[in-house]
Amino acid sequence: MQRFRNSRTSGLIAFVLICLLFIQGCLQTSRINTDPPGAQVTLNGAPLGETPVYYNTRAGIPKTYFMEIERAGCKKVETKLESAYRADLSLALLIPGIIPYFFSARLEDDYKYSLLPSGSKSKC
Repeated sequence: MQRFRNSRTSGLIAFVLICLLFIQGCLQTSRINTDPPGAQVTLNGAPLGETPVYYNTRAGIPKTYFMEIERAGCKKVETKLESAYRADLSLALLIPGIIPYFFSARLEDDYKYSLLPSGSKSKC
């Protein structure tokens, strides 16, 4: 009876640790920088903050984000960020099974944009 209880407890602990590993693997932070810094960033129409700014998201199914970067005296930057499947950490998830890979799409960890003056004599 004691042996059964110990193996059940060990199995439960292993299950909890595996779940924590998957949850931690889903969390992601991307940094958005500009040169010069101090530009306002909008992601999918919602203000994100002033650069350098960090965006927290979860890895998973591929997504597209629409981003605008504005700073006085600089041309507005409109771009899209696309999360994609990556084989670095995701490859470790492929060993036990293929299904976890399809929930591993991530954004890049760092983005940097150089802002251009909006006029010929203006500075950013």
